[in-house]
Amino acid sequence: MGIMVTAIVKSNRLIHQKEAYKKLLEAFGDRLKQNVILAPYTTLGIGGKADLFYPANQLKDLISIIRIAQQWRVRFFILGGGSNVLVSDSGFRGLVILNQCRNLMVNQNSITCQSGSLLDDVVNRSCSCSLAGLEFASGIPGTVGGAIRGNAGAFGKSVGDILTSAVLLTGKGAIKEVEKSYFRFAYRESRLKLSGDVLLSATFGLQKSDKEVIAKKIKENIREREEKLPWSEKSAGCFFKNIVQEDEKISAGLLLDQVGAKRMQVGEAKVSAKHANILINEKNAKAEDVKELARRLKKKVKEKFDIDLEEEVVYTN
Repeated sequence: MGIMVTAIVKSNRLIHQKEAYKKLLEAFGDRLKQNVILAPYTTLGIGGKADLFYPANQLKDLISIIRIAQQWRVRFFILGGGSNVLVSDSGFRGLVILNQCRNLMVNQNSITCQSGSLLDDVVNRSCSCSLAGLEFASGIPGTVGGAIRGNAGAFGKSVGDILTSAVLLTGKGAIKEVEKSYFRFAYRESRLKLSGDVLLSATFGLQKSDKEVIAKKIKENIREREEKLPWSEKSAGCFFKNIVQEDEKISAGLLLDQVGAKRMQVGEAKVSAKHANILINEKNAKAEDVKELARRLKKKVKEKFDIDLEEEVVYTN
């Protein structure tokens, strides 16, 4: 009896899924693709097929497809620059939305950008307009949406420090404007990870400054990142979060260095010789290889330091 009930439930889910996919295909036509390999859209170069794949270039299209997915209870994932994410070898069961909404608007002392804007583009635009405050973000891969969701940062600063307001699409399909306090920013954390809200646009508060001074600082930061990080390798950036204990921050890379991480490899997934907290796809690594390597690294750190490392990279399946 239990087996029969389970079979009926699974059958009903499949019927609902087919109906939902049909509705999406009817609404978005040829722009909505089926069975698209995700590996080329990630900085790790790993990932199987998504059932459905939609590139959203305009905010109205992004809002529209999310609302329909919400209405039909279609599982969806928003992909930005493809950094900081590990897509399963089996792909993604549902809808992947590639957020390419990249309009920027510069005000007197701020810049407002859509969530698909590349962070580097925002940094360069602010520099060209003599606005300081975003220099720390130079060279950080990915989009504004991903950066705010994970409160990305470098050189002791993060995007949460300069965000002033944002526009969100809620889990119920409503659009609302919120202030910085809404996000409850913490180290590599924001409310977006739990709320189900989707960032549509963000405004950063900046300061007028000398353009040449800003450009010099950007170059210095990029040079430092190039020296420390495997710039040309396929990676997702720092794999694990640093450890925050009271007022002290312990480098995950330092701990990994001390357990011999740079000598470790699983399949074609290996730890960078340049940075112990960066896992790279040497050629054709599988997501399962990366996960297994991460598991072994966590185990070694736990055994030596009694510290539990937590992934900064997001797993999708």
